Amino acid sequence: MQIPLNLNDDKIVLDAEADDSLLTVLRREKYFKVKCGCDKGFCGNCTVLLNDKPVSSCKIPISLVRNENVETLEYFKKNNAFYADIQSGFKEAGMNLCGYCEAGKIFTTYWIIKTYPHPELKNIQNAIKHLDCCCTDRTTFINGILYAAAFNHSRMERS
Repeated sequence: MQIPLNLNDDKIVLDAEADDSLLTVLRREKYFKVKCGCDKGFCGNCTVLLNDKPVSSCKIPISLVRNENVETLEYFKKNNAFYADIQSGFKEAGMNLCGYCEAGKIFTTYWIIKTYPHPELKNIQNAIKHLDCCCTDRTTFINGILYAAAFNHSRMERS
């Protein structure tokens, strides 16, 4: 089946079975920042942006992304101004991501900052409750998000 979509700002057509997961297809296309973790949509390792919202790609059939916008971490890191704010915030909090779970943490932080420019603790806790924190503890992760939001706010004021 031919699936047209906008992948990392490129209009492409992928050949896949309708019930193949987005994760499977992206890995086949050599997007290796999308990791297979629990394969149940809980861990966050396979997170991508679908129409600018973080989703677990292991739970999304490729047929549902027809004509949609999908963004992987590879592209986000190079092309999104929010990434520098997130990276600075995580560094300020003392976070060192392992590389396996970074997509879930980075994309969730991005969504939090876009949704709540001045996030409250309850907003953050609710947004991250499903993510595994294998390389950092929750308190450090929450602090990283708060720092990232502050860096983003500062950058936006300068613009």
